[in-house]
Order: sequence, then structure tokens, then C-alpha cells
Amino acid sequence: MVTYLDAAATTRVDQRVADVVLHWMTAEFGNAGSRHEYGLRAKRAVERARDYLAGTVGAEPDELIFTSGATESNNIALLGLAAYGERTGPAPHHHFRYRAQGGA
Repeated sequence: MVTYLDAAATTRVDQRVADVVLHWMTAEFGNAGSRHEYGLRAKRAVERARDYLAGTVGAEPDELIFTSGATESNNIALLGLAAYGERTGPAPHHHFRYRAQGGA
């Protein structure tokens, strides 16, 4: 038996998710940024997904950003932190040690 331990890189997709993705890749494909009918349908589907996920995690829909992958997500997070750091200055090092030890 083989055990897959690289879940940080990728994990198996739930079959329900795979079914929906396959549908949108083969039957109702369209660029959600386009103004034609295919694009408008795709945009509505993305917005429904955004609303559903926001409700699930207790966020506002405009707080969710969908990206194409980890690199894009990491860059958005780091750039946001950089702007915050420029406004507030560096955090004291003891704060990071406290957090690493399980503090709030």
C-alpha cells in the first residue's frame, strides 16, 4: 500500500467538486471576465460560489479573493503585509516568539 504524504502540494479533490469543475470546463465553459453569454454565465457561477463560501466561513463576499494558485495567493498576502508593515512599522520580536509558543 502506498501512502500519500505530500498534502501541502496537492490533495485529492472531492468528487462533488470534480463534477462541478468538469461541468464548467466542458459544458458551460467561459471566461468570467468576458461580456458574452458564456462569460456572463461563468461570472454568475463564480459569484454564487463566492456568496456560498463567504456564508460558510462567516466572511463578506468581497473579502474572498479567488486566485489561480499558491504563488499568486502568497504574493497577494505578502504584498498586503508589506503595505501594513510600512504603515505600522516592524513588530517587536517578542511578539513573534509569543505567537510561536501558542500565544494570541
